[in-house]
Amino acid sequence: MEEKVVLTLSEIEKRLTDISDYDKKKEFLKGIYTDKDYADNKRDIANLLSSLILNKDKKPKYHIAYDSLSEGIEPIYFWILDFMRDSGPSGLGMDVRKVSEDMEASVSSGYFGEIGQRTTLMQQKAMEYLGLINNIIKSLLNLIYDLKEFEIRLDPYNKLKDKSASPEDRDAAKRSLKGIWMDQVDARKGRGSINLLAQDLNFVTIRDAFFHVDKIESIDRLDLNERVKTLLKRKLFEYNKWEEVSEQEIRTRYNVERKYLKSQKGTLKLYASWAKPYLKAANKLKMKEFDKANIVNAFSNMEFEIKLHGKREIKPGSIHESFKEVDLERKYFSVVEVTMHFRSVPSVMSSQGGRHYIHGGRTDLSFRAYGLDDIELSAVESADFDEDLRMIEDYVGGSLDEISNEIAKYSSLDLSPKKEEKVVKKSSSSNMVNPFAGIFTSFNNLFSGPKDFFDFSSSHSKKLDFLYTELASKCQKDAEDKAYLVYNVYKKTHGMANI
Repeated sequence: MEEKVVLTLSEIEKRLTDISDYDKKKEFLKGIYTDKDYADNKRDIANLLSSLILNKDKKPKYHIAYDSLSEGIEPIYFWILDFMRDSGPSGLGMDVRKVSEDMEASVSSGYFGEIGQRTTLMQQKAMEYLGLINNIIKSLLNLIYDLKEFEIRLDPYNKLKDKSASPEDRDAAKRSLKGIWMDQVDARKGRGSINLLAQDLNFVTIRDAFFHVDKIESIDRLDLNERVKTLLKRKLFEYNKWEEVSEQEIRTRYNVERKYLKSQKGTLKLYASWAKPYLKAANKLKMKEFDKANIVNAFSNMEFEIKLHGKREIKPGSIHESFKEVDLERKYFSVVEVTMHFRSVPSVMSSQGGRHYIHGGRTDLSFRAYGLDDIELSAVESADFDEDLRMIEDYVGGSLDEISNEIAKYSSLDLSPKKEEKVVKKSSSSNMVNPFAGIFTSFNNLFSGPKDFFDFSSSHSKKLDFLYTELASKCQKDAEDKAYLVYNVYKKTHGMANI
């Protein structure tokens, strides 16, 4: 059996350039996007798949452009949002989310100054918490290192008390502890230590005898002179006392540091939750360069771009009633994308609630339609997640994740909630209802063609392929119809020429 080859990101991009057909490119990216072996590159693959889908037809399906200095931007945005989100007959009943929101103001405008001040405040507060988070992470790393050292030190004690351990393992554990005692405790006595007694005072047998004997009463039975026996009894008594006290002390410190680790973990989570709002606020206040001639530094103007995605699932029953009970692995959605581009000349309004800006100017509305399955939609939504927000999630949310396995090892509390695995219900021959089974039972030979077509109990992949193809086509058509509805109804309600 050939070993599976996992492609690198550069190899994936090269493979895409070698494929000319759009559908083949899309299926290739969808295959590796859902492959667990590509989990590390899933974000980059999502970006490639999303870019391929959304850039297939860059030209918008419908477009509206008009100037209105008297009409604010807010009514336009909320009219489109409400119409897409509200259920019929006053809306499309779609699930709407804001994909992106970018803005740029001329540097000489008052808006730029106010936003800059707010951004600075948010950044300063966020950096304070990030500094505290870094200190706690350092403390956690030191605690984990200490706990690992304690585990190594406790291992010989555990083996001595383990009744299931072999005599060889228990003897090795005993000798290990005696070696630690000689190197770290007895060595402090200078010429009175076992090592120097054997080296300088010719007590050559005392070191071997110390490792050989375990009980004081056994020393008298050894073939040694009385001076060596006397020294050996004293050293073994000191060692036995040290073994008892040191084990208790190490276990106490081990448990104390474990509890302190839990406390530090909780503090880290608390500071991370405090830092996130400031980081997100600073990111939302950040301006983007559109690289267009609309912004002139000497003018007091600004530019916005807001993008909305509305989605609605298309069920198999929408193709034909006979497919109503069919349970498919993949879901299909009609997606409408509305891009609102505003060139605004903000004016300041003062009220009891404070200062605020009213925006008016040129409005460009673009409407696009997409028919996507659940894999494609997942890639698009994942790619739409702002890169700076990803960085925030990776830094603040991931700080603990990097060492979560180590912390979980020493903590009785699980750091992350267990997620229930979603089991995808596959289409099965036993749970699909054949609506025509009763009609064609007596005329099996005469009507085998129609029966076979609607009978999904037979494992014919062509039938599922047909259904998937029809669903994809239906989704695209439904998305185009909805995009036209938003476009046309908006023009009607705003007194524009319409069809």
